[in-house]
Amino acid sequence: MLVKEADFVISTASKRILLAFSSPATPKKAMHQLCVRKIKFQIYVNAGLLKCLNPEEKRARFYVLTEKARKLLSLPPSDVDLHKDWKCIGWILSSPKMKLTALRFVDERKLCSEEVRMRATQFNWHLSRSSMKDILKELVEKHLVDTELLEGIRFYWIAPYGQKIKDELAVIEPLSSAIS
Repeated sequence: MLVKEADFVISTASKRILLAFSSPATPKKAMHQLCVRKIKFQIYVNAGLLKCLNPEEKRARFYVLTEKARKLLSLPPSDVDLHKDWKCIGWILSSPKMKLTALRFVDERKLCSEEVRMRATQFNWHLSRSSMKDILKELVEKHLVDTELLEGIRFYWIAPYGQKIKDELAVIEPLSSAIS
């Protein structure tokens, strides 16, 4: 069986596909990287070559090479932190970049929702006042952002857990790809 799997991986197309998952990636990101319309990646999952990091999610599922695939591709052992909150990262990336954009522009300063929206619209002009308030509310519920009401105005700033997730997202989804 191992010889058959080795032949499977050695094909150029399969090797290119698997190498796209050498670091955690969504199928969509891998397809974009490979400039292809569709990847039948489920065959790689069934063969034990790819592992889903957040299988309970419906959207923004992250996949990474298994150690078995790394051996077949002669790659060094993985340094991927499997203990990251992949569920939260997938949740943020599942919206059309709105949660990600909002989180990127919330920092340690106390800003009202309109100030966050004005900063964020440089990168996502689809953000309306009401959608920004809804997004910030969701980020507060997930303990990524803290909030306080002062003199009738609600202010938002990044929570420690939110900063940790924000730093992890900067590695997974650099700002340049969030713009496009």
